Amino acid sequence: MNSVSRLWPYSLPIFRRTNRAVSPDGKVVAAIDSAHEVSMGNPTRGTLVLSTGLRLDGCNPSFVWSDDSRYLAVPRYVAYLGLFRRQRMAIVDVLTERVFLSAETTVCFQPESFSEGVLIATREPTRRPSQVSWRIPDELARFEEAHS
Repeated sequence: MNSVSRLWPYSLPIFRRTNRAVSPDGKVVAAIDSAHEVSMGNPTRGTLVLSTGLRLDGCNPSFVWSDDSRYLAVPRYVAYLGLFRRQRMAIVDVLTERVFLSAETTVCFQPESFSEGVLIATREPTRRPSQVSWRIPDELARFEEAHS
């Protein structure tokens, strides 16, 4: 990788090609081993695979674990006007293997932290950055359950 490709914004987590993270309790591994640009110069997407066997397509490698290891927050691309140009925040409940999608969509989410039940993410980190937060699991009722 040359030094130009590491410059902002390409140094942001949303442009990763891979990511692997072990849950804080050390029991579950989450990984995206091969992510590709959604379109030229845009963030990447790939298939999230948990060591439990759960697979979720269209995810960005900028995922984060909750500090209690129950939840994984991962931006997921959804079809918008027939193209995969918008994201919803996906919350994976590792205990029940259910996936919940935020009602809110944006061009890009970048999860920042997930501590004490509060998920904080940056919305559109390369354009008009603003922060959004959710209380998990309290606000999961506002999320839509994803079905295979």
